Amino acid sequence: MKKILLLAALTLSAGLAFAQNTFPTSGNAGVNTTTPAYNLDVNGTFNANSISLGKQLVLPQVASTQERGIFNLILPALRSGKRLHPDEQFNNGTNSCVLYNNAGNGNVTLNRVAVTGVPNTSGYCLEITHTGAAAPGLGGYYQPAMSGANKTLVQLFRAKIPVGYTLNYASNLMGTGFVRQWLTNNVGTGKWEDYAIMIVCGYTGTFSTGGYVFLTGDTPTVSTPLVWQVASSAVYDLSDVRDNTIQNQQVADQVADLRITGNGWMGGNVGIGTTDTKGYKLAVNGTAIFNKAVIKLYGNWPDYVFRKEYELPSLTTLREYIDKEQHLPHLPAASQIEASGIDLAENQKALVKTVEELTLYILQLKAEIDVLKTRIQ
Repeated sequence: MKKILLLAALTLSAGLAFAQNTFPTSGNAGVNTTTPAYNLDVNGTFNANSISLGKQLVLPQVASTQERGIFNLILPALRSGKRLHPDEQFNNGTNSCVLYNNAGNGNVTLNRVAVTGVPNTSGYCLEITHTGAAAPGLGGYYQPAMSGANKTLVQLFRAKIPVGYTLNYASNLMGTGFVRQWLTNNVGTGKWEDYAIMIVCGYTGTFSTGGYVFLTGDTPTVSTPLVWQVASSAVYDLSDVRDNTIQNQQVADQVADLRITGNGWMGGNVGIGTTDTKGYKLAVNGTAIFNKAVIKLYGNWPDYVFRKEYELPSLTTLREYIDKEQHLPHLPAASQIEASGIDLAENQKALVKTVEELTLYILQLKAEIDVLKTRIQ
């Protein structure tokens, strides 16, 4: 009888202990809560390979490969915010990324290098090498992310980190009650992975910078260094929805990928068909067509040629110049144009000056011919 009572007690105890994990045929089910408000109410975190809504797959887990990790569909949506650093794939530099090592002992280096198979369109990545202890952790890199009242910032980067090392994120004060949260995994897999960290700034208090990424794990040495790579990195302000970027506004009246409908401003140099503008504000590697082009000159237009005080060179002087230089005065030589191109505004001014001088020569010759005709008659 005692055995029967003990078995019944154990059965009842097990039922009570595990009741919160059962799923009734009706009503709500809760995980880590005894008062579920939904059919499934999870008080905490959960993990799933994919999520479906209304039997439609909305967040699939795309299978990884030997070199590339899981693709996260949420990350492209985060890029709808204002991008604080424009060269995300390191086409022209490090995109404001600098070495992060508060120890300053030279055990961490950061270089922009060309890598075959890097998952971006530039072919360049940042390579960070650790050869000893640093601070914090093993050190890493820093990309400025200035905080502000009620801002939401997200730092997105694609990195290849060896197995056994963990990413960490640091920041200065970013407002009272600010929160940092990883939106992805933060461990190294030996593959190219997308990583994201979100900062929800406070509404008041002290606001400074974030963007500090560092690694933790076994301390490397000079003989066994730790090397990892970053294929892209940028900080987005999700509180500012792209108010300073050029949008694709293609419509029926313009078949193109880019259309600027209002006033625009570009602070640097612009290259079309080239990334090397040679220091010019606009460089076009190819042909261009205009309905109308207006060039404003800062110098005087050469109507001064018709003033009485202008000294017109003699035809003999002109002949001597042509024989020696093999081109007209005021106009650039062929060798000069081949070397540095042609300044349309200055060349047009020089052409007008030449035409006006030729007009004066013609008028002089006409006057001399008229005198000869009079004498002959």
